[in-house]
Amino acid sequence: MELDINKLLKILKLSAQIIIENGGETYRAEETIKYICKSFKVKEIEPIATPTGLYFTISVNGEENNTIVKRIRKRTINLQKINEVNNTSRNLTSGQITLDEALLQLEDIYGNDKIQYKYSLLYGGISSAFFTLLFGGGLFEFTVALFSGIIVTIISGKFEELQSYQFFSSIIAGAFLSFIAITFTHLLGKGNYNYIIVGGIMPLLPGLAMTNAIRDTIRGDLLSGITRATEALLIASSLAAGAGAIIYTAYALGIS
Repeated sequence: MELDINKLLKILKLSAQIIIENGGETYRAEETIKYICKSFKVKEIEPIATPTGLYFTISVNGEENNTIVKRIRKRTINLQKINEVNNTSRNLTSGQITLDEALLQLEDIYGNDKIQYKYSLLYGGISSAFFTLLFGGGLFEFTVALFSGIIVTIISGKFEELQSYQFFSSIIAGAFLSFIAITFTHLLGKGNYNYIIVGGIMPLLPGLAMTNAIRDTIRGDLLSGITRATEALLIASSLAAGAGAIIYTAYALGIS
């Protein structure tokens, strides 16, 4: 049966796009393209993936070239989607599913942006609360951090739906976190807001982005490594700026 080039190109584009947009490494996106192409006896494969763009050229017969350029505009963390793309690509390369079935699965993965959203709220609160305990907080700080973590997760989700720049969402998240911590400790006259703020910021820090930046740099993907490192530093700085602005205001007003 003759290979449908258009369907193959769509599958390659969607696979790599989902991986990059959901926190996957750039080399993983490139290798996924290569593995799928090799399983269909594609003679020439040249993929280039960065955190902000995807480019690849394939030639099935070694004569005619087909090129795809895809701009990556949003980036988040959803390891479940990456795992599902890996499963689909493995099933496709092993012949367990057809191109049509793989395309349908990838479109479903890409379009499902509400995967376990209600659980992410709970996880955001719990992680903030236990980080607060880890840094020395007590039961009061644990409770406030749980509440503030849920609120900040909701705020971050709303900004993501609006496709806002992560710089602004991080500033607002840091500011809200500090505001809630200082307000509760001041009004109730107990607890230490420092534990709440530090514990609440920890889940928001771009640890995965920095890890991927180091891995990409070590592998020789310098452009991707520099881009991810810059993004991680920008997010961390904006979180600190948002939290610092509220703390400074509280000091100026004599609240803390």
